[in-house]
Amino acid sequence: MNETRELVSRCLRKEPAAWDQFVRRYEALVTRSVRHKLKKLNFRLRKEEYRDIVQEIFTSIWEKDKLSKLRDPDRLRGWLAIVSLNFTSNYCSRKRFKQARTTFSLDEELAGESRGLTLRSVLSSAKLNTAKAVEANELGATIDKEISTLVPKQQLALKLNILDGKTQKEISSIMNVPEGTVATLISRAKKQLRQNLTRVLGASRYL
Repeated sequence: MNETRELVSRCLRKEPAAWDQFVRRYEALVTRSVRHKLKKLNFRLRKEEYRDIVQEIFTSIWEKDKLSKLRDPDRLRGWLAIVSLNFTSNYCSRKRFKQARTTFSLDEELAGESRGLTLRSVLSSAKLNTAKAVEANELGATIDKEISTLVPKQQLALKLNILDGKTQKEISSIMNVPEGTVATLISRAKKQLRQNLTRVLGASRYL
């Protein structure tokens, strides 16, 4: 059993010493992931607040036994980065909901997979734009589902590349892997996703 597998196994047995070691080893990775997502969402928090998010991520992993869902401990870093990005996204969504404004701009973009459509465009042509919104949501849901079938490192590299617009050099820094590895991950992920989407809805034109 290698060191990472042994550490994960000990954490699953709820050994405090192992958990302390786990946090120390991966705190920097989780912090980078949180800060990256906050920057991408243009969500500004005080230093102590994003530190709280990092702590909440580790607490959630510990209390909810999320490590038991990790199929391959050798892919722990990629899995942990994805967990951190998703947790941060959900945190920001909850915080924005609590701070929801009472007025909205008609020219503000709709959120989620309907990005690019504005409230004004939807109201001005309800039939046409509602259809566009539904199509966008359905396509987005399908793509998200197919991306989730990729291995964790491929998921992360692909999302950073095609969704966040990150360069291979930036992704290399975030994932702490060589740029050549990033290129391979993205290439394989796109090939697999293209095959999956073509099979599901004949959508090879999307990638």
